Amino acid sequence: MDTLRLSAPQIDFEYNKLDNMHSSITLYNDTQHPIAYKFKATNLNIFLVRPPLGVVQQKQCQIVNITLHSKVLENNSIKDFNEKLQLITTIVPQEVQDAGPIFLDKMRRFENRKINIAILTKDRKIVAQSSGNSNQMFQSVNKQFGQVEPTRVIAIPTADKAKIEAEYFCNKFEVLQQEVTKKEKELQDVQQYNNSLIEKEAIKPKSGKLDKLIFLLSLIVSFFLSLHYQNQILQVINL
Repeated sequence: MDTLRLSAPQIDFEYNKLDNMHSSITLYNDTQHPIAYKFKATNLNIFLVRPPLGVVQQKQCQIVNITLHSKVLENNSIKDFNEKLQLITTIVPQEVQDAGPIFLDKMRRFENRKINIAILTKDRKIVAQSSGNSNQMFQSVNKQFGQVEPTRVIAIPTADKAKIEAEYFCNKFEVLQQEVTKKEKELQDVQQYNNSLIEKEAIKPKSGKLDKLIFLLSLIVSFFLSLHYQNQILQVINL
């Protein structure tokens, strides 16, 4: 049979009630063809397999590290412990490097092998051991990779958020009010200057063409200055 040879018939973990348990298994390819492999587990919450899938070239081997979560030793679960790993293998062409797409091919033939798990004390006494159950469901452990820890979002209470927003808009309104008052004052100054020019011209005896030209230029400048300040006030209000 063209499949991978395992370094042990089952994976043994040394008993540790306070911390996660670690073990490993070696996959040997004794054939003349590259073989792709993929691990599945009965419970993704307690197994971590690295690497979870890959390609073992002919006459080569691959060490796979497995972590078993310590919560399997809780009193309520240790008695019913029956967790397993499943090794899926298939022969692949020489040029294949990425095993992922291979296992999406439903027309391909795969070899499946269940691997039992044993938890032992230092003196090799069995604390828990998986037993035969052909109806167990397995899940791909490669789904564990690429998972990103959710970003921790600190939510601001609604009342505090409303208070912060109110203070922000009040401050902004005060600044805008001050700006509008300033622009209105500048516009009033320009208008007063313009009125003074008109009054002077009304009481001043008629003079030469040069005086009239200067007067007209002053009126034009005053008019454009007035428009300029009016536009600035409107822009500030629109903010």
